[in-house]
Amino acid sequence: LSISLYHQVDERFEGIIEIPGYSPIPKSLFWARIAMKKGSTETAGIATNLISILENDAKSYCANCRKEAENSSLKRCVRCLGAWYCGKECQVQHWKAGHKIDCI
Repeated sequence: LSISLYHQVDERFEGIIEIPGYSPIPKSLFWARIAMKKGSTETAGIATNLISILENDAKSYCANCRKEAENSSLKRCVRCLGAWYCGKECQVQHWKAGHKIDCI
């Protein structure tokens, strides 16, 4: 499910997956974490790999202003654990722009 959500949005928006209100990252991470906890050993391994890939990509830049991270200085959304921000101002702007729809 996580992988199909990611690919569906990737195809729909021509590779731009961080559109507030349409981002598959929080939901993909949510379902991958569920699969990691409750799935078989093989499923858990795939889920762990997917989580690592998505988190490493997403935490390399601010989800709002797209500024690249400097020495892991970004703050993580504590609700969905799927978006990173350079500060409170970017977090509030991204929330209002549509992250509140994506955040689970």
